[in-house]
Order: sequence, then C-alpha cells, then structure tokens
Amino acid sequence: MKKLNKNLLLLSSALLFMIPESASALPGFARQTGKTCISCHTQNMPKLNSEGRHFALSGYTLYADPTETKPLIEGSEIALGLPPVLNVSAVLKANYNKTSQPQDVNSTDIVGAQRGELRVLEGSGIYFGGRFADNVGGIISLNGDPSKENDVVFGGKAVVAYPAFNGFTGISLSSTQINGTFAGMENYNTGLNAPLRQFENANMTNAAQATGIARGPATGLQIYYGDDTLFATVGITVPSQNNEGIDAGRSMIPFGRIAYNQTIGQWNFMLGAYGINGDVKASDQSLDGGLITSGANLINIHKEAYGFDLEATGDIAGMPSMTTLNIVMKNIVDVEPSNLLLSTNLQTTDNNAASLEFQVNPVTPLGIKLAYLFYDNNYETAANKEFIKTYDFSSYSLGFNYLLRQNILIDLEYSHTLPKLDTIKTYYDLYLSATLAF
Repeated sequence: MKKLNKNLLLLSSALLFMIPESASALPGFARQTGKTCISCHTQNMPKLNSEGRHFALSGYTLYADPTETKPLIEGSEIALGLPPVLNVSAVLKANYNKTSQPQDVNSTDIVGAQRGELRVLEGSGIYFGGRFADNVGGIISLNGDPSKENDVVFGGKAVVAYPAFNGFTGISLSSTQINGTFAGMENYNTGLNAPLRQFENANMTNAAQATGIARGPATGLQIYYGDDTLFATVGITVPSQNNEGIDAGRSMIPFGRIAYNQTIGQWNFMLGAYGINGDVKASDQSLDGGLITSGANLINIHKEAYGFDLEATGDIAGMPSMTTLNIVMKNIVDVEPSNLLLSTNLQTTDNNAASLEFQVNPVTPLGIKLAYLFYDNNYETAANKEFIKTYDFSSYSLGFNYLLRQNILIDLEYSHTLPKLDTIKTYYDLYLSATLAF
C-alpha cells in the first residue's frame, strides 16, 4: 500500500506540474483556420476527419480569411503570399510507464520500466508550421526522442500543393528520425504515420508500428493526389536523415500508397494498400545520423513490405466510433553483412502482423479503446532492439482517453501480452499520459 501511495503521489505531482493533446492536433492550425481542433479531428481521437484530410492535402495552406496574407515587402508588386504571423505550437507531455516483463539485456526499450518510469518532456515538442507562401506549407518540429537514442530529434516536411479536380495534388519533401517512410504524406491513416495512431503503446496495438514499417529515420520525396474519396501517392526514400555516406543515385527505395473512401449512409469506409521495395548501399555510420569517420563500412540493405488496411467511422447507438484494421503481409529488412549494422533503428527482420483497433465515445470527451494485435517474426536470431520483437506474440489492449478541454488530453492504457516463446512469460504494460498543447 505504501508503495502504491508513493507512486500515485509521484504521478500526481508530475501531472499537476504538466497536465499535458496529441502532437497531431496543433493549436497553431486552429488559429490559422479559425476552427477548433475537433473540427479536423474525430472527437478526441488524433485521427483526421474529412475536413482535416482536406487541410493536410492542401499542404496546410488554407486560411480562415485569405486577406490575412500579406506580401513580404509592403508595396511590392509580387505578393509572396506570406502570412503576417507564422504559426508556432508547443506540445508538453508527461507519461508513466510500467511493465511486468523481466528485463532483457539485449533490449533497450524496457530498461528500468519494471519499477515504473515517469517521463517528463519525452515526446514533447515545438512545432512551426502552416502556410509558408502561396501554395507552399509544411511543418518543422523539434521533439524529445522517445527512442532514447537522442535528446532532441529534428523533423519536418515541405509541401507544394495545388487544387486539382475536387481535391489537391502536390509534392512533399520530408525528413524524420522517428516516424518512418510515410511521414511525408499519409492521409487515410491506420498507423502508417505514428502521430495519428489510436494508442500510445502502438508497438502492442498497431501492426504497421509493431513490424517497423512506419518507424525510424527516413528522408523522402513523393507526389500525391487526394480528395474526399481517393488518396494516392508514390515516392522514393532512404532510411536515414543524414545522407552522408549514401549514394543517392543508386539508393532510393520506391514506395506507394493508395486508398479509396466511400460513404454508405451515416458511415465512411476506407480500403487501402501500401508497399515498399528497394535497396540501399550506405555507410554503417550514417543510418543513425552520425558523421562518417575513417572506420566506416558499406552495407547493403534490402527493404520489402506489403500490406493493406481498412477504416470504418460512424455512429453506434448515437455514439461516434472508429475501427481500423491493419494487416502487414510481409516486412523484410535484409542487411549484408549484418554484423556491421550499428543502427538502433534498423535491423534484419522478416515479420508480419495484423491488428484491429476500435474506439467509441459514449460522451463527447470520453473515449473507450480496444485493440488486438497478432505478431509473427520468422527471423528468430535478429537482435531484440527498440520495438521490433524477435518472438511471436499476441496482445490485448484496453484504453481510455478523456479530453479535459480541446487542448488537454489524458490517456490510460493497459496491454496484456502473450508470447509464443516458452521462455518468456505473459506480461502486461501500463501507460498513463497527459498532454497539453498550446
């Protein structure tokens, strides 16, 4: 009882200090558009609704009042379309994590978590974004690194977008250390872009996150088209932010994504598919963003991944709900020679997974979440790093989130994991997080 009271006191103190919304719902965008956060997001879920998708496809360039934009130099004949104030948002986050899994000396993701970890500012960030000029927008971010490999990680994307047919078409250039290949533009999202995930503990609830398809460093260029019913994108990427040591001309990995949305009655249904297939020749020191030294070695990386997903949104007995299904049919990362790979974000693996996530809001501010994940790794000798597991498992999760007000979100989650390996016992993960965005 004393131990419980001590943990509760510690947690309460942190939450009083920082009652921290997801980084995906930025108040700066609300100020830019003149709308509330839930105008673009589904209730208190970070997922985008049709209005939010329309805003993202525009390259974040839409304004409540177009007359608010001004030329860079008063009296100039060429109006660049720069807004008088460029948006800055801050997201402050605190979370408490605890697991019953015994410490694995080969893993870095659960060290110390058996006794419970209180993390303040990890995952917090400063975001500068919105409309930069006519038809040009984007986001630049500085975040606390949840992978523990860096104190702060830099990311960003710039989008050039133009109205086309009933939607937008454009080009996106992106760079991220943690959010993976699809960070540049992913509109109908079921976990391919981590900030729009349903659960905080995405490694145990979402197939795209658990397999690693949508995680880690990536620099990419893509072209896209999207409207209320169709989203399609193709591009090229390299699994790094620092491209020193990479032959860009021969090291681009192609990727693609297509999704179709159809409204039937009061429900929206989305069916999508995605794929990645290509090779990279790079220095073993460049993949984590380091500078190349005389001890660098070239390695060959082959990435191949395919999957499809489904999303359904609508009301159940008058309560808003969302269901997402994500199936990773194949995810192969082959590294040669594997003993030279130093990156903590990339490893040899051959895995697949399927996940089903559901949320319903009995009342507007309260969400109840359920998830099931099945994970299978066919390469059992891979190193157990970060979030990719070497063993097969299934996981059941229950969660609650409460939107205290439009910029304050509290989230509680419990995951119960059943490994298929006899040497690893059943374990649980407990997550409690609070987020403040302004």
